[in-house]
Amino acid sequence: MVLDLISATHDFGDIGVIYGPAGMGKSMVLKEYVRANSANKGVILIEADPGYTAKVLLQALCARLGLRKTGNIHELVEECVQGLRDKHWLVLVDEAELLPYRALEVLRRIHDRSGVAIVLAGMPRLLLNLKGSRGEYAQLYSRVGMALDLESRKKESEAKDFSAILGSLLSNGEDSREPLAPEIAAAFRKHSRGNYRRLFKLARGVARTSAIGNQGISVTLIDRYAEMLIH
Repeated sequence: MVLDLISATHDFGDIGVIYGPAGMGKSMVLKEYVRANSANKGVILIEADPGYTAKVLLQALCARLGLRKTGNIHELVEECVQGLRDKHWLVLVDEAELLPYRALEVLRRIHDRSGVAIVLAGMPRLLLNLKGSRGEYAQLYSRVGMALDLESRKKESEAKDFSAILGSLLSNGEDSREPLAPEIAAAFRKHSRGNYRRLFKLARGVARTSAIGNQGISVTLIDRYAEMLIH
């Protein structure tokens, strides 16, 4: 479901929003989309932090595009618009709830003028930041074509996204890996408990341990390693 929204947003040149509590795999799905589409180099992932002002965001975007990073906000917006116009690129912003309103508005303006697709992913308060506490940011939120609430759609999206993320974690980015046996996938699902951060830790540890002596991945190994994770 999440990958479908990202792909559709990219295809349509739209703005998409993905929001949900921590641990639901937002960051992992974004990185999986980047990995799967790295060949065409049309995807940029920006991982926001609390220090991301509008100017810092623009400088980060310019750096990823290979453009100059000096100048005022207007000049940096112009750089980004020219660098992205008519290129069918996608800008992914993780932890977008950390962006102040002005930074979100800058992204909206770049989208309007360049046609670049944008996906914002973050905690539930991202939606409030886009709408405004009194709905005063209508010009910004009206640009959102699709929004996905991970908490309410968890059951629908879990199977497909879980398989894609688990396959990526265990294959280390290689597409040639054989499909996982159903019992292996079921064991990972059981012990991850719907939390993708826990899945990442589990898959990383199991993959590392399985390489020792080429013992391979088994349900027993997954069960044993899961006991060491903090509950």
